[in-house]
Amino acid sequence: MLSNCHPLLSGIPQSIILTKVDKISDFGHDFTSVFKDPSTKHIVHNVSEMFGVPGINVMPVKNYCEEAEVETDVDILALLTLRRLQLLTMDHLEMNTPPEVAQMSDKA
Repeated sequence: MLSNCHPLLSGIPQSIILTKVDKISDFGHDFTSVFKDPSTKHIVHNVSEMFGVPGINVMPVKNYCEEAEVETDVDILALLTLRRLQLLTMDHLEMNTPPEVAQMSDKA
């Protein structure tokens, strides 16, 4: 597990952003099915096993490389990933903030 690498990482939730998901399968312009795709599920599972990170924390995204315009489905994947990272961070901070510090932030 990654937390064994360095003492400072202990307890910090680990996440992996799996880029270039468009190379796994041909989604065309519809990336809404990326989480249901068997090939993507297989790779997410393998990455999860390899790094000891829960599968829910392996987040597939598509890189903008040759697109001339913004694609909504690509943006949705990126925004879902950012939201998941934000939730993981908030959960970690809530669980690991000493009560006296939490009380100070409630007063502010």
